[in-house]
Amino acid sequence: MNTSSQIRLLLWKNWTLRKRQKKRFLVEIFWPVLLFVGLVWLRKANPLYQQHECEQPCPQLGSYIQQGESLQAWCPTTTAQLARFYVDIQELLLNQTDIQNYGRLWRELTSFSDFMDVLRRNPSALAGRGLRIEDMLKDDELLTAYLLRDVGLPESLLYQLLNAKLRLEQFAFGVPDLQLKDIACSQALLERFIIFPSRMGLHGVRNAMCALSQQRLQRIEDVLYANLDFFKIFKLVKFLSTTHVQLSAPIQSKWL
Repeated sequence: MNTSSQIRLLLWKNWTLRKRQKKRFLVEIFWPVLLFVGLVWLRKANPLYQQHECEQPCPQLGSYIQQGESLQAWCPTTTAQLARFYVDIQELLLNQTDIQNYGRLWRELTSFSDFMDVLRRNPSALAGRGLRIEDMLKDDELLTAYLLRDVGLPESLLYQLLNAKLRLEQFAFGVPDLQLKDIACSQALLERFIIFPSRMGLHGVRNAMCALSQQRLQRIEDVLYANLDFFKIFKLVKFLSTTHVQLSAPIQSKWL
């Protein structure tokens, strides 16, 4: 058998094999294409450095200017490397939204930590000045719809609950170890943790929540935590802390 016949036979065998194994045939065609597209995307995502056309000094001769060279045509290697490093640092640190968010979160956490220190030292200083529940929720919160649709809470009681204030001094040393069912069915415990707009709202919320099971109350708590906006809470806490300092300053100066 001559060479041409062997080549035709080899091509015929490969073509027959590919027709029988179509998936393998498609993979063998598309994987080089995908590899090429990936390389093109990487090149566009990470463009090459734009370096000025200048003459680099020879390493064996040092970094001084050679004979026949001018100051305009001489670019030290160290300067070019420092420029590249400076550009990379700017791209990584100054133009990243995540880094800015981390800085914002750190500032808010610092303010919150200072506020908690003040609250632990003097809990009575902020007694009766809680945070309104509605002000702590996200802009696209789902707690209201859940209480109306799934729990079946009337709109009047929902208004009383969302406009109630949470007593921060009760959480100065952590979350109390109490069952939600016990809190919901006790008027004293509700008044201990929450400031309601009216007595009628207190009794209405207590009666509605006490009729729910422990599992349903736990689900309400989970939905509440999922819809809290902690940046809003940090801002409100910072505002309360600033107001406390402004109010306590005249009192201290008076006693001094």
